[in-house]
Amino acid sequence: MLEAYHHSGDCRYRQHPRALKTGEQTALRLWTGGAQVRSVFLRIQTEKGVQTQEMTLAMGYWQTLVSAPEESGLLWYDFSIHMDGKTMFYGAAPGETAGPGQLYDREPPPFQLTVFSQAFQTPDWAKNGILYQIFPDRFCRGNPENMEKALEYRNKMGRKTLIHRDWDEEVLYLPYAGEKEYQPFDFYGGDFAGIAQSLGRLKQLGVSVIYLNPISEACSNHRYDTADYNRPDPFLGSEEEFIFLTEQAGKLGIRIILDGVYSHTGADSLYFNREANYPQKGAWQGKESPYYHWYDFGRSREEYRCWWGFRSLPEVNELDPSWQSFVITGDNSVIANWMNRGAAGFRLDVADELPDKVIAMIRTRIKQISKDSFLIGEVWEDATTKESYGQKRKYALGDGLDSVMNYPFRNACVNYLLGKLTAIGFRQLLLTQQVCYPKEMYYALMNLLSSHDIPRIRTVLSLGGDCTELDRRQQAEVMPTPQQNQKGAALQRLAAAICYAIPGMPSVYYGDEFGMQGLRDPFNRRSLHELDPEMAVFYQKMASLRVQNAVLQTGFAQFHATKDDLLAIHRFTVGGKDAFKKDCPGFDYLFLLNRSDTEKQCEITLLSSGEGIDEELYEDFTKIQYRDLTDVDSDEWFQTAENRLSLKVPPRTCRIFRLNREN
Repeated sequence: MLEAYHHSGDCRYRQHPRALKTGEQTALRLWTGGAQVRSVFLRIQTEKGVQTQEMTLAMGYWQTLVSAPEESGLLWYDFSIHMDGKTMFYGAAPGETAGPGQLYDREPPPFQLTVFSQAFQTPDWAKNGILYQIFPDRFCRGNPENMEKALEYRNKMGRKTLIHRDWDEEVLYLPYAGEKEYQPFDFYGGDFAGIAQSLGRLKQLGVSVIYLNPISEACSNHRYDTADYNRPDPFLGSEEEFIFLTEQAGKLGIRIILDGVYSHTGADSLYFNREANYPQKGAWQGKESPYYHWYDFGRSREEYRCWWGFRSLPEVNELDPSWQSFVITGDNSVIANWMNRGAAGFRLDVADELPDKVIAMIRTRIKQISKDSFLIGEVWEDATTKESYGQKRKYALGDGLDSVMNYPFRNACVNYLLGKLTAIGFRQLLLTQQVCYPKEMYYALMNLLSSHDIPRIRTVLSLGGDCTELDRRQQAEVMPTPQQNQKGAALQRLAAAICYAIPGMPSVYYGDEFGMQGLRDPFNRRSLHELDPEMAVFYQKMASLRVQNAVLQTGFAQFHATKDDLLAIHRFTVGGKDAFKKDCPGFDYLFLLNRSDTEKQCEITLLSSGEGIDEELYEDFTKIQYRDLTDVDSDEWFQTAENRLSLKVPPRTCRIFRLNREN
């Protein structure tokens, strides 16, 4: 009977168990046993078709060299195994693209091999950083005059506005009196000054980069309906107050990145001007407007292309040269203006709806202004395999985005903690991202648990799900019981520990560090309240651990799942170097997580596979021996033998250990 094995994340089977640079070579190996095998062929699928390479048998493995093409893209491979009178196939496990595979008697699902641009490099500060996301209106009031000036400005325009004088008031979530539909025109008055006054607390939380939801003038409180790209919204303050914020943040080593909302504008804007609130002619006024060709009209001005059918959000044509000059390439473009005011980069809203060419232009422009700038994309799926509007997207391959919002991680993490996904399943997701994302992006992924677009992590873990079936009125009435909240708090600590333990940027949505509650918009956008100060202490502790130990930033990572409930995350160096071959002194660390409500015995052998390291490091890697380990909380000491561990993990707990080597 035929046996076979290949593991795309293990250097013993794939010389470089990661994404490849263009032109780079790697060896692929397949082990076979049992039945007599006559020949094995590697089959590689590209956009141009299927290529086959005969493999040679050496030292018990069938192997061959693969050269990455000179153009970035995705390769897909599997193996055909030929015996007398029979052919079998070896490919990825069902539904997977990385890791160990299995035998098939038919065409198998292939393994993914990502090829990215040789020049791809992301800023070191992003790989080492901790990100904090702020929904500006709901974070902190700093200058009361801003609210009054903004109200006066909006009243002159006739824009509907509801002011929450009381910070504790509930968000507007139903149609306001006299309105047919809910509209997000209620404001709390959070501003730049409030953020500046909070920088000290954020620094204590380990924050090194702040991502601000939109700050340009707009009609709504979320400001995704841009009215004037170059002007800060009056509620937030002046241009000078924004510059002051970036300067004060910079003194603390904190960078500011902004939300780039470039696939659409507001209908009530300087550019479209449907409400005639601006003196200059907008596209609504006709072809004489300099902005007319930004938009696509039908037979009348009433027929215009808009974002997902929302009439308040007319879409722009990003390939229009005048739009590109205004937003991206011009000397005084929107991007240049905000970076000259101190912004360190952008998060691109709905990146899937921007052409790859335009994303590449944005990347080129911001890197011209500052090589250390940073570009994140809103991508909800695997960014390396994403297809949108019939196109295979290439923005994760080195010529576009530096990073993406890691929603697949968030979803898998939540499902694991709620018992909907085993630790083995969660480990598979972590391994797949390690194998398939370019290393420069992998170590800079925005690893989030909450955002302005999804329910808060505390609520999800307390209630046991996202509650997507509830309407706004029902969501407003949902509040976890004390018992549910207690469980949610324990699970949130596990979620946060995972975020700070794995490669990528741990990302905190404002208020999560205080255990804030809320389902979907607008309840996930409530005004900031310190509901659970003990949670903030935990977040600060995790941040300090990561900031003080470089191995938790750019060290190697291996993931273990010993039982359905138990997950282990091991961060280490090889030869005193991190994953980027840079000196990385200090201890290695081990995180043991138990999601269940009962104590579990965790038994693992560390460094037992070649996952996550290149073959040239394997010899040094196998020499790593741990003498003992220490619990960082209790200082309890444990001895090890041949890297084997047997430890108890209390219910809903993460134990963190400092590992001591033999030499």
